[in-house]
Amino acid sequence: MTDVAVRLRGKGAAVWALVAAVLSVVAICGVFLVAPEDADQGIIQKIFYFHVPIANASLVAFGVACVAGILALRTRHPRWDEVLTASIGIGLLFAGLTIVSGSIWARASWGHWWRWDDARLTTYLIIVLIYAAFFVLRSSVEADRRARFSAIYAVIAFASVPLSFYAVRIATSFIHPVVFNSQGANLPNSMLVWFVVSQAAIIAVYIAFLLLELAQRRTESSLRRLRLALEA
Repeated sequence: MTDVAVRLRGKGAAVWALVAAVLSVVAICGVFLVAPEDADQGIIQKIFYFHVPIANASLVAFGVACVAGILALRTRHPRWDEVLTASIGIGLLFAGLTIVSGSIWARASWGHWWRWDDARLTTYLIIVLIYAAFFVLRSSVEADRRARFSAIYAVIAFASVPLSFYAVRIATSFIHPVVFNSQGANLPNSMLVWFVVSQAAIIAVYIAFLLLELAQRRTESSLRRLRLALEA
């Protein structure tokens, strides 16, 4: 990638960071100042507006990694390996935030940090563990096969993601709220609006992180080439 392309990607990250910042401010103000407070759970319920969007964004990140893996296998271009690796890393970051925020919410609302009998919790943890193993296995593969192995893993690992959606349909416990069901949104409009704004803000954060990570990787690659050229 040329220096011009690196600069353009850096500008793209800056634009998306600005969009994410604006949406985040709007979402925070709307959630805490406008959205109604839950009659049963009180103020702690408002963590829902961030917990669920972050969880959804983590699955989007894994989906992007899957698409990048398919493109990497088809084109053998190294940029898709960079995309899938960066996207999985960001997805795991969001997954960690999901587990932490969910545990805080569960403890305050239901008196439990974790419930192994909740299908949605356990299936999401399985997804996180599968993707966490990606970097362990990637580091154990020889450099000449690493990109192909990573692409295959990213595609196969994404098969676990539908488990999370299926678990929502079959789960019988009520420890987790169901935001969307077969009839549509399971929220009043006063809450749904701010949920959508929060979701848009978190997706914008993901895009900004991804573009920033890719720009950083390309900058480091350019610096390595320059150092090698100077040494030669």
